[in-house]
Amino acid sequence: MGLKFLITGGLGHIGSKLIREYAKRDDIELIRILDNFLVQRYCSLFNLPNGKKYEFIEGDIMNDSDLKKAMKDIDVMIHLASITDAPATIAKPEETERINFEGTKKVVNVASNSGVKKFLFPSSTSVYGEAEGIVDENFKDFKPSSPYATTKLASERFLQERAKTEKMEIIVLRMGTIFGTSVGMRFHTAINKFCYLAATNKPLTVWDSALNSRRPYLGLNDDIRAFEFLEKHGKSGEIYNVVTKNYSMQDIIDAIKEFVPNLKIEITKSPLLNQKPYHASNEKIIKLGFEFKDDLRQSMKETLELFGKVSYSGIDNRELNKSD
Repeated sequence: MGLKFLITGGLGHIGSKLIREYAKRDDIELIRILDNFLVQRYCSLFNLPNGKKYEFIEGDIMNDSDLKKAMKDIDVMIHLASITDAPATIAKPEETERINFEGTKKVVNVASNSGVKKFLFPSSTSVYGEAEGIVDENFKDFKPSSPYATTKLASERFLQERAKTEKMEIIVLRMGTIFGTSVGMRFHTAINKFCYLAATNKPLTVWDSALNSRRPYLGLNDDIRAFEFLEKHGKSGEIYNVVTKNYSMQDIIDAIKEFVPNLKIEITKSPLLNQKPYHASNEKIIKLGFEFKDDLRQSMKETLELFGKVSYSGIDNRELNKSD
């Protein structure tokens, strides 16, 4: 018998690709998805690969009955369900606390009581906040700049404490900002949003503090491979930075300009106060044997190609159509 997986928030940007990639794994028997359709990504359930059993539960992580139903007979779960738009959480701190922190505590409690063996949690490098220089998993001086980052940090601390007494293995992935295409992809993260704006001939709004400051980013394919890698090789109670590379906004703009030479840029003030540049080290997971493979330019090319039939000016289709 193969493993039975539960993915909360499984129809989102990460989940919609993860459930398709995990269908390729010979060691998985069942992929169960719990999602509340808050963002109505019905398309994430279209054309799922053959060869695996899928179960979809339309439910909410804040509902005990939904959670107990979803956790039944599960071996491994990945808890993706959360509010993820960091700047938007500034206007709704209480709701962010309820879903991202209290919701995570509730999910962990039900998972433990249901006999789940492994619990993987996606945190964020945004917990580093006002950090400067090179930061790794031993960093202590956290000053998160948004309710999103604050709740991710609180969840990390809660999970590390629980891991000390749990039979269930708990592993935290401190992930960079996601880029890359998926069926249920979202466009409020920097690189994907910039690709959309560039593809539709709209100006890119760049925070003045970010133009030359490097920040951690994570390719979606690398992220999904890291979940499987840490499921098999990670240590319970540990946190791992999962970062493909640290890019500046200028790096990202330059990459888009390869395909959109008439790119428009507008510089604006950041809504996140006192945000400073930092470089998140990925050495810990690399030393375990993981290899990051995603390429920024190729990912941007794939994202821009999704808008290839839209009528606009600016994109150099000759560049998009070049074979790599």
